[in-house]
Amino acid sequence: MTTKRKPQRWGTEKKWFSASEAARYLDVSVDKVRQLDQSGELPAERTKGGHRRFSRKALDAYLARKGRGGSPRVQERPRRPSRPVERPEPIPDPLEEDPEDFEPGDEYYEPLVEAPSPPPQPISPLEKFAREMEERRKRERDEAPLRRLTTLKQYGLNQIGWGIPDSWHARVAAALESYVTLKTFPAWVSDVDAYRIVRGKLEEVLQPYHDELVRKKAEEARREEEAATKRRQQEEEAQEERRVQELIDDGMRYTRSETLLDWDSDDRARALRDVERILNDTVEPDWTEQDVKDAVDDELAEWQDDEDEEDES
Repeated sequence: MTTKRKPQRWGTEKKWFSASEAARYLDVSVDKVRQLDQSGELPAERTKGGHRRFSRKALDAYLARKGRGGSPRVQERPRRPSRPVERPEPIPDPLEEDPEDFEPGDEYYEPLVEAPSPPPQPISPLEKFAREMEERRKRERDEAPLRRLTTLKQYGLNQIGWGIPDSWHARVAAALESYVTLKTFPAWVSDVDAYRIVRGKLEEVLQPYHDELVRKKAEEARREEEAATKRRQQEEEAQEERRVQELIDDGMRYTRSETLLDWDSDDRARALRDVERILNDTVEPDWTEQDVKDAVDDELAEWQDDEDEEDES
C-alpha cells in the first residue's frame, strides 16, 4: 500500500528523515533503506530510542553517487508576497506506515524520547508462591512485637480474677494500654520476665481495691461483733429481769403463805404491798430464794413489832 506524503508545514527544509521518509526521498523501498544502512553505504544516526534517522546531507550524497539530484518532493513552501503573517510552531509530519516511523520527529523539530521498557517477564507459580511466603514471613516478623504486646495485655486482663467489679476491669485495661509498650517491653525482655512484670503492674493497679475491700470487711466484722455483743447484753439483761421477776414472785408467794393466818385483811393487804415494793427495790439477779425469804421475814417482822406496840399502847 502506497501512502502519499503530506506537504511540509514549515518553511525551513527538513534536515533529518525517518526510514520511510528517506525511502520516499530516494524513491526506494523502506527495506532498501535499511539494507543501505546495514551495508554502511547510507549510514544512519540513532535516536535515544534506537530508531534510524538519516540526514539530508547523507541522502543527497547518496543521490549524487547514483547520478541523481535531490528529490523535488520535499521542498520549501513558497512564501507569500503579501503582508507578513505570524507563523505557528512547526508541526511534525504524521507518523505513517513504517513501524519505525512511530517515533517522535527528528531532533531539530521534535523531542526525542526513551523507548518504552519491555514488558515484565511472567512469573512462574513456584516463584510467585516463594515470593508470597517471603512477604508473609516478613510481615509476621514486623508484626511480631505488636502481637506480643497484645498477648501481654490480654494476659493481664485474664489475671484479674472473679468478683472484681467491671469498673476495676476498665481501670486495669487503661493502665495496661499505657504501660505495655515497645519501650517498656523491648525484644530483649524474655516472655517469663514480661509476664511477671505484667502481674506486678496488675497488683499495683488493684492494690487500692484490695485495701478498700479489707477495710470494708474489717468494718463489717466490727459491726457484726458489736451487734452480737449487744444481743448478748440484751439477752443477759432479759435473763436477769426474768430471774429478778421469778425471785419477786417467789417472795410474794412466800409472803401470802406467811400472812394467810392470824393477819387482818387490811394489814395483810398493806403488808403485801410493802413487801412487793421492798422486793422490787432490793432484789438482785444474784440473790437466792433464801435471800428473798429473809427479806420477806424481816419486813413481816417489822409489821409484827408495830402491831405489838399498838396493842400495848
